[in-house]
Amino acid sequence: MDLKNKSISLRNIIIISFLTIIVLTILSITIFVGKAFESEFGKYVDESNKSEVNHLINFDLNNIYKDKNWDVYLIKKLAEDSIEKGIVLEVYDKNNQLVYGILEDEKSESNEILNNIRKNMQRIEENWTPKLDEYKVNIYNENKSKMGYAQISYYKSLYYMENDIMFLNIINDFIKVVSLISIGSVVLIAFIISKSISSSIEKVSSKAKNMSDGKYNDKLKYNSNIKEVKELIESINKLSYMLNEQELLRKRITTDVAHELRTPLTSIQGHLDCMIDGIWEATPERLSSIREETTRLSNLVGQLRILSKYDSESTILHKSKVNLNEFIQHLIYNYEGDALSKDIKITYDLEDIYINIDKEQFTQVLTNLLSNAIKYTNTNGKIHIKAYEDFNNVIISIKDNGIGIPKDDIRFIFERFYRVDKSRDKETGGIGIGLAIVKSIVDAHNGSISVISEVNHGTEFIITLHKE
Repeated sequence: MDLKNKSISLRNIIIISFLTIIVLTILSITIFVGKAFESEFGKYVDESNKSEVNHLINFDLNNIYKDKNWDVYLIKKLAEDSIEKGIVLEVYDKNNQLVYGILEDEKSESNEILNNIRKNMQRIEENWTPKLDEYKVNIYNENKSKMGYAQISYYKSLYYMENDIMFLNIINDFIKVVSLISIGSVVLIAFIISKSISSSIEKVSSKAKNMSDGKYNDKLKYNSNIKEVKELIESINKLSYMLNEQELLRKRITTDVAHELRTPLTSIQGHLDCMIDGIWEATPERLSSIREETTRLSNLVGQLRILSKYDSESTILHKSKVNLNEFIQHLIYNYEGDALSKDIKITYDLEDIYINIDKEQFTQVLTNLLSNAIKYTNTNGKIHIKAYEDFNNVIISIKDNGIGIPKDDIRFIFERFYRVDKSRDKETGGIGIGLAIVKSIVDAHNGSISVISEVNHGTEFIITLHKE
C-alpha cells in the first residue's frame, strides 16, 4: 500500500485528535493528582501516627498504675488499641519484669498486623525499610515514685494501616472511574462534533463535484450552526450561482458573437451571389451596401483585436502629463454634434488637474463612456462630466439621466461580449466589448471603475486614478 496516497477522513482526524488530547490530559491530571494526594495523605498519616504515640505517652499511660497495683486490664486495652495503629506497647515493673507485652500475650495477632504494614509499604515503596523507633517512658505512682516503665515501639518511617490502604484504593478507583467517564464523554462529544463538521464538508464536497461536472443549478440546502461551515456553504452556493450565470453568459455570448459576425457576412454573400447569378447588376448603390457591411465586419474584428491587445499582460503604457480639464473638454467638443442631434445637453465641472496617463488609451476610455451616455440617453436628456481630486486620488464621473441599467445586469457590464440591450440592430448593436476595453485600460493604469445605475433614472460611471 502506498502510504503517501493513503487518506483519512476528517471525522476520524477530529476523533483521534480529541481522544489523544483528552487521554494525555487525563493521564497527566491523574498522575499529578494521584501523586499530590498520596504525598499529602502520607503527611497526614505520618502526623496522625506521631500524634497517637504522643497521646499514648502523655495521657494514656498516666493511669495504668493505681492504688499500688498495675491496671493490667487497662494496659491490655491500650496495647490492643495501639497495635491496631502499628504501635507496640510493653510495660515493665521496676525490676524489669514484664507486666504485659502485646508481642508476648497476643503474638500471632501482633505479628500479623506488623507483617501487613510491611507488605503494604513494600507494595507502595519497593525501597521501604522497616526501621523501628523506641521510646522508654517511666511510670510513677501517686507519690511520684518510679514503679516501672513502658516500652513503646513503632516504625520510624511513614507506614500505612489496612484502613489507610483501603482509603487509597477507593480514591484511586474513583479517579479511574472519573477518567473513563471523561474519556467516554469526550469520545461521544468528538463524534458528534466531527459528524456535524464532516457532514457539512461532505455536502460541500459533493456540491463541488457536481459543479465540476457542470451542474450549477442545484443549491446546497444544508443548515449548520458552525459559523465557518455556514460561511463555506454560503460561499459555495454563491460560487455555484456565479458559475451558472457565467455559463449562461458564455452561451449568450457565443450566440451574439456568431450573430454579429454572421449578419454582415450573410448580407455580403447574398449580394455577391445575386450579382454572380446575374439577378442584380453591380450598381454603385449595391456595391456601397456591400462596402458598409464589410466596414461593419471590419469594425467588429477591430474591436476584438483591441480587446486582445488590452488583455495582453505586456501592454505598454506611454504616459505623459496631461491637463485633465483641457483633455476632457476637447473630447466633449468632438461629441457635441452627436449630443445636439438628440437635444442632449452636456455640462461639466472640471478642476485643473495634471495627471500622468496614456493619452491615446485614455481617450478610448472617455470616448466609449461618453458615446454610451449619448446612445442610451433619451431626447432632451442631460449628461454631466466631473473631474476632481479626493486626497491622493483623481475622480472622473460621467453621469446621465438615460434609460439606466437593470440591477441584475450591473455586475456583468464589464464582462466581455456582455450587452445589456438584447437588440441587435445597427443603432445599438455590437458585441459588447466597449466597457470591457474601458476596464482593461483603467486597470492598466492601476485605477478602478464602478457604476451606479437605476432603470429610467440614469447611470453614473466613476473612474478612480491614483495621482502619481
